[in-house]
Amino acid sequence: MLFDTHMHCDYSCDSHMQFADAIAAAAQEKIGMIVTEHWDYDYPTNPDAFTFDIDEYFARFKPLCTDKVLIGIEIGMQTHTASEDKRVAQGHDFDFVLGSIHCIGKRDLYETTCYEGRTRQQIVEEFLQDSITCIEQDRDFDAFAHIDYICRYWPYEGAERELRLEDAPHLFDKLFQLLIDKNIPIEINTRRLDDAAAVAGLLPLYARYHALGGRYCTVGSDAHYAEHVGRRIAEALKIAEACQLTPVYFKKRKMQIMEVSK
Repeated sequence: MLFDTHMHCDYSCDSHMQFADAIAAAAQEKIGMIVTEHWDYDYPTNPDAFTFDIDEYFARFKPLCTDKVLIGIEIGMQTHTASEDKRVAQGHDFDFVLGSIHCIGKRDLYETTCYEGRTRQQIVEEFLQDSITCIEQDRDFDAFAHIDYICRYWPYEGAERELRLEDAPHLFDKLFQLLIDKNIPIEINTRRLDDAAAVAGLLPLYARYHALGGRYCTVGSDAHYAEHVGRRIAEALKIAEACQLTPVYFKKRKMQIMEVSK
């Protein structure tokens, strides 16, 4: 069965979807799902916006879980939050812990002020170096989310909008090699896969991850609305096949191979 391994419901403040909506949408798409509520400790624009009562989350959602409906969390990593992030990851019985970068240098990538007074090259290098530092730290997560998250919000268009290997080849290689050495799959996030330029930009990144020894990927819609659950999974699977990556999901923190129909 295919799994959408990245979505947000009742406990993510930016979501417009409830657990029941997500479960119904996944059933309609005939896919499995993992809810990954936001946990971003010490978020720069609002320190408490992306944290929540995890015990309550489990009490409400765990009874709804089945082999097709799993419980996870998306931990937004910052270089100064490693110990708290690890405490959260290991303090609860998650099926899946997704690690992501939403902030660099204690600045929110969503905000235009994040990029002011810095060149594109400086931003690329800071984004990659913060990612590397977070992965080098003592943490506990299962997959690395949306490498193109920055492309959603930074103030560049056209050829400058997408990340390029040639922007910082040594940093991309270091990031990918760290993930590979720690057996951490990379996510193919489907949010931007309706954009041909985004797909063209992502393909070399996933291909390089494979060339260095990466073999696995997760697939996630990053849905915040019920109508986005399972969106563009077919496009993600085409990318996985083109880059020779095997799609996986996690259950009880153990990697499971997805059943992909040919």
